[in-house]
This record gives sequence, structure tokens and C-alpha cells, in this order.
Amino acid sequence: MLHYRIKITDYIYNQEEIIMLTTNINSFPEDITIEILSRLPAKFVLRFRCVCKSWLELTKKPSFISKHFQNNSTRTRLFVDASVTSAVVGMGIVTSALYLFHDEKLANLSYEDIKPQIHDKFVGYHDGLFCIMQSSTNRLTIWNPATREFRNLPNYKYCNSSNRLIPPSTFICLESDPINNDFKLLFVHNLWNEKRKRYGKVPNVQVYGFRTNSWREVHGHQLDRYFVLNGGQFGTSTYLKKVCYWLVIADTRDLKVILSFHMDNEVFEEIKIPPHVNYYSSISLYEDSLSIVIPDAEQCFEIWVMNDNKCWAKHLTLGPFFNFRINFGFWKNDAFFLESNSRIYGGCLFLHEHRTKEIKNLQVTDPQFVVIYKESLMTIQ
Repeated sequence: MLHYRIKITDYIYNQEEIIMLTTNINSFPEDITIEILSRLPAKFVLRFRCVCKSWLELTKKPSFISKHFQNNSTRTRLFVDASVTSAVVGMGIVTSALYLFHDEKLANLSYEDIKPQIHDKFVGYHDGLFCIMQSSTNRLTIWNPATREFRNLPNYKYCNSSNRLIPPSTFICLESDPINNDFKLLFVHNLWNEKRKRYGKVPNVQVYGFRTNSWREVHGHQLDRYFVLNGGQFGTSTYLKKVCYWLVIADTRDLKVILSFHMDNEVFEEIKIPPHVNYYSSISLYEDSLSIVIPDAEQCFEIWVMNDNKCWAKHLTLGPFFNFRINFGFWKNDAFFLESNSRIYGGCLFLHEHRTKEIKNLQVTDPQFVVIYKESLMTIQ
């Protein structure tokens, strides 16, 4: 067995040589073959499905997909959705570009420009799956970049009505479960009635289940009309340990709070926030804890971290950073993303290494959606 363990390590760090396995399929016990394939990037696994029928069947099993995700969960990369302006006959045409960086440490800034068949606005992400909203119809689509699969979700209630969605009052949370080959989507929206010039009386709360391929309404909630802070974007959540979080203002009480939703028991909860939270604050994950980034008048950013008892403590102060803002949370090893608002580098995405104080230009302009991406072989068809 030790001999095989050594071979596994060799193949993991010399992926080009994995092709040698195709001439010796029967020379490895099945458990060793599973161990080798489950440690490879998704693109290699997809290629080797063509080697033989047994590998195709093996790598499509839920148990293998689960093991592959667990073995590759620390192999994370940067994924950025950015706006690109191109000149066409004297007019500026704004389109989107999707950048998936190759280097897990961002020492090398090369990236793959992904062009999915359906791409409009990203409104959610979790563990390898993206949720996309089509602006013309408000339809929702789930996309897995690793497998290149799309799943158009059935219409939710009021999807095709004359009412329109208001981005700051729309909350979305995607929970992907590659271990059990399942996912769940929460969709909260308060509609604007153009004829009556007013919002709906009660927000609509609906949950989509992958296994039933259907929506169901969640009743019994007592939601005020909430609006997402920080830019008025669609309410993409921060997800941690089966709970979704949004930094919001309760419109009827003029109160800033964190709104949370527990995906297991489907219960909403309000959480108090630190003092001095303003309209430019944002929430993100910091070292596997929920955090709030609060800018101050001195161009500094306070980082507050919440513990398991929902109590907040000021962790550190970053800056000052002139002509920068922290919009997209944290990377690895205390590094964090900065967006420039200077005349020269306006809209550029930078990475600040907190330990070395180095600021690196990632060569991406006007980022709209930034995630730490994990590959998943989960099928959504």
C-alpha cells in the first residue's frame, strides 16, 4: 500500500504524466484509481471520462463527486465578473467579461476568459455553482463552470408579472451541497407596482429545491421592508455554516441590521451590528468568521468580527488607503481586495497583502462580482 501512496503523490504533482494510467488501467486497484482521479482538477477528470466506460461510470458516482470536492476544497482560485467597454462606430458598448485566474496564489496573473452560453447578471455563488438572473425576463439559471452545465429554473411566483424587481430589495442565497449532489435557492423579492406607484405589502419569500425542481413559498415570516446597503446591488448573500447574511436597512424603522436566514429550518433573524456602520460598509468572511468592513473619515477601514455568540469585536484597522475602497472582501492569508477610484486607476481591482504591505494591480477593470471559486463536478441536469 505504501508503494501506491508514493505513486499517487507523483501523479498529483506531475499531471501531464497521468496519461500513463490509460495504458495501465487494470494495474491499479479501484480504491487507488479513485484516490488518484479524485485529486486531479476537474478538467482532467472530465477528459479521462473518455478513456473507458468504467472510468466514466466511476467519476459520475455521487460518492466520487463528493470525494473529489473534499480533496480539492483548498484548491481555490479567483473568479471575477467585470464590465468591458468597447468602441463601436463611435459609441461605447458595455459588455461583461468573466476571468478565472489560473494561479491559486495570484503570483501569476494569467487568466482564462470564460464565455458561457447564458450570461447576464450574477446574483449568487456557493461551492462551485453560480446563480444568474436574466435581466429581460428575471428568469434564474444555475451554472456550473467546471462541467459547463446550465439549469434554467422554473418560473417563480410573479416572474412574468407586470411588476418589476427592485435590486436593493431582492435577496438571494444559493446553497450548494456537492457532498449530497443537491442545492437550494432562497429568493426574496418585494415588487414595485408601476400602476399603483408603490411596493407590495409583504415581501415574497420562495425556496427552490433541486431534487423536486419546484418553488415553494415560505410563510410565517415577519419581514419589514429591507434594503441592501452598499451600492444598491442585488442582495447577494454572505454564506457561512448554512446561514445566509445581508447587511440591510429596515425601511420602516430606519435601522441598520444584519438579516440572516437559516437554510435548515428556514427562519429569518436580525442581528445587531457594531457602532458606526454606514452606507458604505460591507460584510464578508474573514478567517471563517462573519466580518463587517467599516470605512471612516480618515480613509481607514475597521474590521469587526462576530463570534459564535453573535458578539462583535474590533479586530484591526487597515489603512489609510487614499483613493481606494474595500468592496470585495478578503483573499488568502489576510490579503484583501481594493478597488481604485483614482483618475489614473479608476475602477481597477488591486490585491493588498497585509503582511508584506504590497499592493498588486490584478489588471481587471470595473469588477462587478468577485468570488473565491472552488471546482465542483456536481451535475445539475
